Amino acid sequence: MDRPGFTFLACPDPEIIRERIDRLLGENGAPFEKIVFWGDEELGPPFWNALTVGSLFAAGKAVVLRRAESCPAELWPKLAPALRGFNPAVWPFFCLEGAFDRKGPKIPKALSEQPYFKVAGKRNWLFVSPGLSPRDMGPLLSDWAAARGLAFEPGAAERLAAALPLDLARADNELARLELSLGDRATVTAADAAQFGRHEELDGFAFLDAVASGRDPAAVWRGIFDKQLAGEEMVFPLIGLLLYEARTMWRIAAGDDGDIRLPPSILQKKRAMARRLGATGLARLFEAAFAAEAGIKSGSRRTDQALEYLTAELFRIFGGQTRAAGRASP
Repeated sequence: MDRPGFTFLACPDPEIIRERIDRLLGENGAPFEKIVFWGDEELGPPFWNALTVGSLFAAGKAVVLRRAESCPAELWPKLAPALRGFNPAVWPFFCLEGAFDRKGPKIPKALSEQPYFKVAGKRNWLFVSPGLSPRDMGPLLSDWAAARGLAFEPGAAERLAAALPLDLARADNELARLELSLGDRATVTAADAAQFGRHEELDGFAFLDAVASGRDPAAVWRGIFDKQLAGEEMVFPLIGLLLYEARTMWRIAAGDDGDIRLPPSILQKKRAMARRLGATGLARLFEAAFAAEAGIKSGSRRTDQALEYLTAELFRIFGGQTRAAGRASP
């Protein structure tokens, strides 16, 4: 047996969990088809069949249970028969994605009592990571730059490391935006790094959802400025997050969402919003974000004017023309 019989992963960062699973599957060498289930949904016959029945084809099955900490307590004893023996055709992964406390991951009591979980700990079949920390950012940036043939001018890497969000998916998204902004340049400057700032409180989709739900524009406005936009350095992260959400919904609308990793409830909301906007609305969303960014960079709009313009355009896109019209800036 060259691989674990099953694997537990405890980490609050879903992207780190995904990368770890992909790395384990890649290192194993044998092909595996990934099948994903969610612990906050009912686990019916498809889950149990995937867990116990081998594939008729050459590839094995990697059965991934996301948000496993949300499973009902009675699930864990039921897993014992399926995990008692080694099944070469099935590799189960159980992802515990809850936040850590001071003692580490919060393992459900009913799970911690299971013999198979104790086996996972003894055999190193349990991966534990608290997620990204500030000390991880330096190596992450070094690897990112080396893979792309980029260099940092003095101080730029440290400034960027201090600014990126401590969430791997969002950090990757910000680095992708940085790479795009560099164009043909191969050196990241301090000015490039200055456009990023810590923005854990920013939630692009929550902002769009607030606008789409027709809430009072002034309340949405206060929520963004008073709670989330602590300074001008937060403007570009907000625009970047809105563009990220627009790209995600564009893919969903086009049916290209097979590898979009979201909880089913959130994916359902984004799918509904993508249908509501349609291709025209999504295109207008891109245009509004790009226009706000271009206005700031060209000097034709102050930061507050650009944000007022962007918010007003979003209300127009979602059908709030009358209420939002008074907030637009020339």
